[in-house]
Amino acid sequence: MRRRTRNTILLALACAALGALALLQVQHERAAMSDPLTAIDIAAIRTVQVECRGCAVRRYERRADGWMQVSPAPAVAVPDEMVTRLLAIAHAPVRTRHASGALDPRRIGLDPPQALLHLDAETLRFGTTDAIHGDRYVATGDGIALVPDRFSAWLFARPAAGGDASDGAKR
Repeated sequence: MRRRTRNTILLALACAALGALALLQVQHERAAMSDPLTAIDIAAIRTVQVECRGCAVRRYERRADGWMQVSPAPAVAVPDEMVTRLLAIAHAPVRTRHASGALDPRRIGLDPPQALLHLDAETLRFGTTDAIHGDRYVATGDGIALVPDRFSAWLFARPAAGGDASDGAKR
């Protein structure tokens, strides 16, 4: 066997082994994050309100013909995708949970929170992101969780304008 052929085979085997290890790691992380942020029944939510620093308060209500933004603009229809993505935050997978007093709220951006998401009577408070994984600190009634931040664009979006309902989904 020639040296070049042997090296190519060894490199291919090393790549296959690394690929298999990466796949196992992803499966392990998915299994560890199967716990949702909250147990809220998002199909039953009637009102959603988003507050963030430097943003106008946005309030949405579920009506017979879909979701309507009732604040700050008067009764503007919004795409269902926008509110669906906000509701999906309640079921975001949790990477790590901490007890309420385990972390200093000021150091992780929860005192004051960077954003609030009110889902009927439940309130989620959002802090800063973790420097290592980019996960966001989210405080719920039972503690603080680190959640993969795949929702900030929707959480900090601008409100829908009077004539253009899709404007609120853009950043």
